[in-house]
Amino acid sequence: MEFLHSNFPPLRTPSRTFSDVFDELLFQSDKIRIASGYITADSIAELQRTIELNKKPNVELIIGMHYFDGFTRKEYQASVDFNNFLSNGGMGGVFLSTAFKYHGKAYSFSKYDAPFASIIGSNNLSSITEYSRVYETSLLFHDMTKNVELDHFITGLINVCKPLNACSITSFKEYNKLLEGHEDVEQADISIIESLGLSSTSFKIPLKAGDSYSRSNLNVFFGRGRVDRRGLVKPRHWYEVELIVPSEITSRPKYPQANSANSIFDVITDDGWKFKCKVSGDYSKNLRSEGNLKILGKWLKGRLENAGALKVGELVTEETLRKYGRSDFDLIKTDTQNLWYLDFRV
Repeated sequence: MEFLHSNFPPLRTPSRTFSDVFDELLFQSDKIRIASGYITADSIAELQRTIELNKKPNVELIIGMHYFDGFTRKEYQASVDFNNFLSNGGMGGVFLSTAFKYHGKAYSFSKYDAPFASIIGSNNLSSITEYSRVYETSLLFHDMTKNVELDHFITGLINVCKPLNACSITSFKEYNKLLEGHEDVEQADISIIESLGLSSTSFKIPLKAGDSYSRSNLNVFFGRGRVDRRGLVKPRHWYEVELIVPSEITSRPKYPQANSANSIFDVITDDGWKFKCKVSGDYSKNLRSEGNLKILGKWLKGRLENAGALKVGELVTEETLRKYGRSDFDLIKTDTQNLWYLDFRV
């Protein structure tokens, strides 16, 4: 047996994390069975993309709480898309617990129809995708008897669940919490936003989404992915973005410059979030959120999703941006030193 713990200050441990072990076991498996209380749209999209890139494994996923507590539209749509992907490929399916709330988190990993490893604990499926300030603990075990016992339990759970496509879900939670409580993100008081002094220095940052950018900028999720030491291909995170800004913009006076005192700067967004961004690369062409590439991506792609212009796991295209209403955002210098304003309103 092995304990799996989150590993961030002030409680650092020598333990491996759930995400590390999940990836390792996924690579070894030809079938995994997951019973998770909660899912997130990006964790579903990442799991699907990982299967696409590696041509394995088969997956049976039980969602234990959302039938009772509600889905957001994008959680539900990501689950439907994943179920269709699995079903159409003969690779498994998605099930909902409808008879009772299932709050457990159980993972069974099999090869040649024999379960060889299991994880139980506090980690929902969302733990495969991103760092969180919620500290989680789970237990990995390889005991054959217990592996079979847990796998049989999941079989029984599936038998009392309903296939996702047999359930009618018509009511959704509309609240978007992508950046709420996010590491390195603050919620700015509305009075601060209203009192910002905006200068005449402004740049329109283009969002590139044509055929030439189907694997970059807003679409790095669809790139080649990262290959680990085992050969497992892991996709870039759904919300990870790195914008490439044309040199005709970055060469203009007062644009932040790479390798300078202003290469890292604070931003406040039109909808009230504050975080740090960074420019880097030749000609200061790369624009990203500092430290965590997903922050800027959650702000931009989250806005597209909330407007109904983009589904999680879907390519950002010129049509996506047309549906939203604009294909750029404004980077505006404020009167406060090293503070910029981001405006993506339509």
